[in-house]
Amino acid sequence: MNPKVNPFVEWSIGQTGPNQWIIGSKVVCESVQHPEPKPVDVLVSWIDGNRTFYLRRRTPEDTKRKGNTEANRVGVPGVSSAVWCIGDRIFKAHAWCGGMELESANIRFVKAKVPSLPVPDIIYEEIDPGFNRSFLVTTRITGRTLEERWPNLGPHKRELLASDVASYINRLAKNTSSSFKTISGCGVFEPRLLPKPNEEHRPWLPRLLGPFKGECDMRNYMMTISNEFPPEIGHEFRFYHAELGPKNIILANNDAVAGIINWEFAAYYPSLWLITKPLLGSFDLESDPNDPRGWANLLRDKLQVSNYTEYNYTEQERIYNRWVKGML
Repeated sequence: MNPKVNPFVEWSIGQTGPNQWIIGSKVVCESVQHPEPKPVDVLVSWIDGNRTFYLRRRTPEDTKRKGNTEANRVGVPGVSSAVWCIGDRIFKAHAWCGGMELESANIRFVKAKVPSLPVPDIIYEEIDPGFNRSFLVTTRITGRTLEERWPNLGPHKRELLASDVASYINRLAKNTSSSFKTISGCGVFEPRLLPKPNEEHRPWLPRLLGPFKGECDMRNYMMTISNEFPPEIGHEFRFYHAELGPKNIILANNDAVAGIINWEFAAYYPSLWLITKPLLGSFDLESDPNDPRGWANLLRDKLQVSNYTEYNYTEQERIYNRWVKGML
């Protein structure tokens, strides 16, 4: 079985000419010299420098070639997503399945609930069922990632950044639910709360967890997939980004937080998850081999003073680790 999505997610966008890109199976991106006219039926347009970029529907007359898929591509985070930068806009392709929350919905939610939290602006979104993926076009947040800047930041600046990010987390966490779910009531895309997939599962296909109506439902689920008892869940679930590693935090020239990106994991999580998730690897630093957990530990320390629940976090983390090791 082919372990990757077909066509490969890194083939989702391809440049087919000097000023043309094919976006999945349904959309074309083109650019013209500004202020030359653009087609009347464009889906969306924007200006970058002296050129106008626009999206339109793909037609039978458009090329069937996938084009140069490496052109403008800036990252392939895994087998299920890839990112391009075209005309100073970020194009993201992500593996998609029915019932999956769109990242764009999470971004809109954050903008409405915590307007001071800097996130990208949404330009366009599209579900492409024929390709089993979604596409999202956003503005590009100017700056460098925390991962890139970390070696040049002093202890005081690192502390300030951890405090700022923890403050954003705390403000988002005031949005609560009695259920484990996404903002629209969908299952949650969080692989670290799932057992290992069976051999027949396609790795690129997102596996969704839940939704669970409440604490008892989620705890019962966790007891069925491990030989060990799960940690305390708590009756409130809090909205959380869940992937605030150093590559998802963009810093401005003055090293203040300029933006937080990649919101596809965001959902209502148990309070414990806000403290536990930083220790599970995805928050590690590649730029600091001597202390890869530096950011995770610093952020966790700032979050521990939030007192979301009355139970002992350290003890519950031990229980969580035993629960993971006991997974069936």
